[in-house]
Amino acid sequence: MKCIERACSVIVTAAIFTLPFNLNAAESISPAGPIGGTDIRSALLPPPGNYVAAVTGGINVEKWYTTNGDSISADGHVYFAGAGLLHVYDQPFLSGTIASTLYLGAQRTCFGISSVSCASGIQDIYSDVFAWSKFNPSEQFSPNSPVPYGTAYWVGLGLNIPTGNYKKDRSPNIGSNFYTISPNVGVTHTVPSIFPKALGEATELSARLFFNYYTENRDTDYHSGYVVSLDFAGTQRSGPWQYGITGTTYKQLNDDTLNGAQLANGGSRAASFSIGPLLAYDFSIDGKPYNLMAKFLTTTWGENTTGVSGLTLRLATKF
Repeated sequence: MKCIERACSVIVTAAIFTLPFNLNAAESISPAGPIGGTDIRSALLPPPGNYVAAVTGGINVEKWYTTNGDSISADGHVYFAGAGLLHVYDQPFLSGTIASTLYLGAQRTCFGISSVSCASGIQDIYSDVFAWSKFNPSEQFSPNSPVPYGTAYWVGLGLNIPTGNYKKDRSPNIGSNFYTISPNVGVTHTVPSIFPKALGEATELSARLFFNYYTENRDTDYHSGYVVSLDFAGTQRSGPWQYGITGTTYKQLNDDTLNGAQLANGGSRAASFSIGPLLAYDFSIDGKPYNLMAKFLTTTWGENTTGVSGLTLRLATKF
């Protein structure tokens, strides 16, 4: 069984975890990103300092999508929990802000078509080794307003480090046993509400695009094809509340290889699209800012991957 595992949480900016699987080899590929995925405010960085987020959630595996997009019954679930650290540097760079992140997590995964197998353990580490964000305020922006009217741009370099629990002859696996290198770009655009004011004072559109390159698994001589993945969100901001839709999608661009040879059936390239509601709330305790986020994603289409539904919760704050 080959599985594609999508994990994510960005400290002030991110969040959901989706888990697809592809059934033709003992491999696992991870479209890179923080535990829980990126969604609202995904191109924005907070002021310099240290930030932390706790993320947890659960996913139910409901079906398996075949090569032509048809589906068959499947069974399984995923439970996960993790934490992320974000450091925003004091020094500006090219009129923007730079930062680095580190994400650690653990999960339990069960999956099967005719019978279910399970594995538990530590996930691979994810890091935004380098992230740069530049915010261009619009005419509506005010330094005293909590709403960042304007456009933020993001350029980053992500890295999955194969520290997770992995055994060559086990399926499923928690760790991947290879590195994932993921340059990525993003944008967050916030304008006065395009809907009636009763729905909120601002509309936000956010997206982050990843290109994922995988090194070879030297225990199996298996090399996964490149994957392009996109996380996105369209939301309304109403006082301390933010709500709307979010989603994630990915597409494998080229075939997997085993011992340098292309796999049969075009390498069974995987693709997926998931979407669902999101709700976030900003609040303070003793003057310390917090952000609480919940979202629920459901796979609506896929190829050589699972159909899943899952809830993610994230609580973020500044040290």
